[in-house]
Amino acid sequence: MGDESRKENSPVDSDNKETSDEFKKIQIKKSRNYYHNAMESHEVFKNLNQFEKKLVRGIMRGSGPIIMLWLISKKGQHGYEIMTQLHESSPFSDKVKMPSASIIYPKLHQLEKKGLIKGTWENHGKRKVKYYEITSEGIETLDKIRNFFKTRNNNLYEDFLEDVMYIKK
Repeated sequence: MGDESRKENSPVDSDNKETSDEFKKIQIKKSRNYYHNAMESHEVFKNLNQFEKKLVRGIMRGSGPIIMLWLISKKGQHGYEIMTQLHESSPFSDKVKMPSASIIYPKLHQLEKKGLIKGTWENHGKRKVKYYEITSEGIETLDKIRNFFKTRNNNLYEDFLEDVMYIKK
């Protein structure tokens, strides 16, 4: 499985000059299909129709970067720790593997590029890992998000979170 699998999954194939972006899109699509299939087989989803499933997946996918920023604000950590926490909190942790690096790291890189987190390389044994910490801009962004929900004239968002997601005020 050594060289053959590397050739098969290579971002640039000598016969077909596939770009790195195209390769990333393929990898993301594969991982989305994996999670989609796991969700479909989970008890929670069996009673939902296709549109309802799409709505739930949208909530889960859309909240990822905010949750990652929040996790890093609580404690600086490396990407694998974040993947582990997300996996352990998932209702599918017994059905699926940990979230793939092809999903987590692009979101971390996006947060880093926007200046919301800062990554520094550290040695952990024989390996180097990137350790992420929140920046002052990241703290400010989380505060703005919190204030957005706190300063609403009506309680629509709070009511939604409490009613649909069982998040208490």
